[in-house]
Amino acid sequence: MPPDEAPVVPEETKRPTSAVVQPWPEFLQGAGDAEVRERYSSEVAAIAGEHRDLLERYSVLLLLQPEDSISAFSLDQIYTALSASPARERDILLVLLSRGGIIEPAYQISKLCKAYAREHFVVAVPREAKSAATLIALGADEIHIGPLGQLGPIDPQLGGHPALGVTQALQTIAALSQKHPGSAEMFARYLRMALTVEQIGYCDRVSESAVQYAERLLSNKPSIASHASQISKELVYEYKDHGFVIDFDEAQKHLGDGWVKTNTAELKLAEQLYRHFDWVNLFFGFHQSKRMMALGNVSKPVAIILEKKAA
Repeated sequence: MPPDEAPVVPEETKRPTSAVVQPWPEFLQGAGDAEVRERYSSEVAAIAGEHRDLLERYSVLLLLQPEDSISAFSLDQIYTALSASPARERDILLVLLSRGGIIEPAYQISKLCKAYAREHFVVAVPREAKSAATLIALGADEIHIGPLGQLGPIDPQLGGHPALGVTQALQTIAALSQKHPGSAEMFARYLRMALTVEQIGYCDRVSESAVQYAERLLSNKPSIASHASQISKELVYEYKDHGFVIDFDEAQKHLGDGWVKTNTAELKLAEQLYRHFDWVNLFFGFHQSKRMMALGNVSKPVAIILEKKAA
């Protein structure tokens, strides 16, 4: 995209503006971070306010991190949002957007949301909820997936590379060394430069841990408890690529149609919240070379503003 040419916004994503409210593209050209946070939070609350029936039932939380990994920081923000209200006052609806992250805080987020829910913890996935985000969803009582929504293999990473991929690469190298004994020393030198013994051990353990975390979350669901171990192993080991699309149909194959849903009121709200976030974040990156994540309750979401990552 040429630097002087703004992105084209589809008509359906444009929110109505009055004569006294600047459109976001114009507003972002001169607004400071505090002004962006205040306006974004106000508009998110207004969007949620259009769904009063859902707000009476749910505490609606956002975990929207399209460019940043789920981490201990994400866990802290979700805990802060949950603990602002008494536990079990309402059910919990979590709108989830993430490419993945660290599995330990993801597991804790899932457990926390279930513990604070009155009866049901529901996850809505308008777009991607990959790897660690999929682990969060496994702890929900319902997963609502849109036409473009997708879960993904639970695929822990090591320095941006899949841990299982490292293990498989080591197996390939071992096989080549056995077939060509003269190359063994060369491969050994390469491995000493590329990976430590601790990292190699971590790759095996973290994948096994991912299976254990998934199994613990799934074993609390009576309808699939007997298959929890099998489903967990499938989600960790069956798929060969981190980005593999587990869409609505694929998710139902693993988890059943009573648990994975679509075309719901919860999903409609999630789609609205996602489109607004994506729209603001798009222009934020264009006009200010920054990126945004949103975590917290829709009544007062925490908009975190960071410098744009270098390409």
